[in-house]
This record gives sequence, C-alpha cells and structure tokens, in this order.
Amino acid sequence: MPVRRSRDRSGGPEETIPAGLSRRGWLLLVAITAGIGVVLLVVGVVATGIPGSGARAATSPTPAALAPHTFDPRSAPTPLGLPPRPTTTHVATVPAVPVASISRGDCLQTYDSKWADGYPVIDCSQQHIAQLLTKGELPQPAGSAFPGTAALDSQISDLCEPFLNWHWVAIWGEDVQLDLRYPDTDATWATGDRSYYCIVYTFSRHELTGSALAGE
Repeated sequence: MPVRRSRDRSGGPEETIPAGLSRRGWLLLVAITAGIGVVLLVVGVVATGIPGSGARAATSPTPAALAPHTFDPRSAPTPLGLPPRPTTTHVATVPAVPVASISRGDCLQTYDSKWADGYPVIDCSQQHIAQLLTKGELPQPAGSAFPGTAALDSQISDLCEPFLNWHWVAIWGEDVQLDLRYPDTDATWATGDRSYYCIVYTFSRHELTGSALAGE
C-alpha cells in the first residue's frame, strides 16, 4: 500500500501513514481493531471453560471433608455386648460392698468416685459402669518415705495394665479410663496403708456388659 510521510508541527521525525487515510481515520481504525481483539479473547476464554474463582470455590474441599475422623465406640464391633449409647442415669439396685471386700474382676453397677467406701457389685453379664481389674499391696514397708504421686502412678500403672483385656481397650480407644486408688498423701501413707486398686471404666460412662479383664 502506498504511504505518505508527514512531519509533525514540532519539526520532529516524519510519521508513516497509509495513503488515503487521515490521522483521525487511522487512530479510529486502530481502536476498532483493538476492541475486536478484546472481544475475541473474552469469547475464547468462555468457550474453553477456564474456571474462575467461583469454580475453584465449588471444587474446594468442604470443612467436613477436612475434619479428622473420630472414633465412635458405638460404631465398632461389639463382641462384648456393648450397649448402643451412653446411659444418662445410673441407679444401683443392689447393696454396696465395702471396697476391701471387692475382688479382682468384680463389676461395679455404679461408679461415681474412686474414693467411695463401697460399690454395688453385680455379675459382669449385666450392665455395669466400671470394673475392678486388680488390687494388691505395695511393697514399700511401713515407715518408708512417701514417694510422691508421680512415682506411685507409674508403679501402680505397671501393676494394673497386665490385667487389661487389650481387645476391649482397642474397641473403646481413648474413651478408656483407668483410676488408681492408693494412699496418695503423706498423711495416709504414714498410716502404713499400702493397698491399691485399679478400676477401669469409660469416660463417656457407658453401661458395659462383659469383662475388661484379660483372659475373660
């Protein structure tokens, strides 16, 4: 296409302009061409389906999908006859037995505190809240210095754990609680009492059936 050159009024270099178009016409043509290019780009984006921010939000994991899985004992297998839900009220229907008279493996119908004077003992095939895993006498002689609760917790835990049915523990997981009852102050230790008791139950206070004792 033939072109003509023109010099701007400031005496600067000449501009090359297509012949037959004025400066205004040329600028108008450039603007129209650019506009058409923008329109075609937008149409291309829509046609190819490039996701925008809304699409990313729709495919993002929901909070529920990110929540860690929690173990629910009620959904686990129940070889020991576990009940379907926690019981909100616990009422003893048999007389309480003094703590010193309770035997290893006895099941306690109700259990509110490890410091109770006695508990209602029932057959483990019936619904109960806790079980006495074992009991015994600590080897420290009378007159020995009080070793402190941390040392006694560790010592008695080692004495108790062999009596746990670990299959039962696996079913209940972190819901399992083990109470250790022993002379835990200088004053009670000084009396010479060395008896200890290991009582297992669930934090959710489920009514249980069957035994948590190893070998049963």
